[in-house]
Amino acid sequence: MKLTALVVFYLIVVISASGLVYSKHLQRRHFVELQALQEAGSQLETEWEQLLLEESAWSNQARIEQIANTELGMHLVNHSDVVMLELKSK
Repeated sequence: MKLTALVVFYLIVVISASGLVYSKHLQRRHFVELQALQEAGSQLETEWEQLLLEESAWSNQARIEQIANTELGMHLVNHSDVVMLELKSK
């Protein structure tokens, strides 16, 4: 009886220790994965900030007006160039 109880307690201790080792292994693996995901998130946030700055530079009103003048030949309309049309109903 004592030997059986001793074997049962030994098996419980071994199983418990194995579970603890496996749990610690999973914890470390998940922690490494978490660090990698946080680093990727940080890189994405940096890229997002750079894209916002780039968008701001490309959408600058002075730049758009310059391109409209030089590349598209557009210009601001003078008041004298405006023609008013009147529609007559039948």
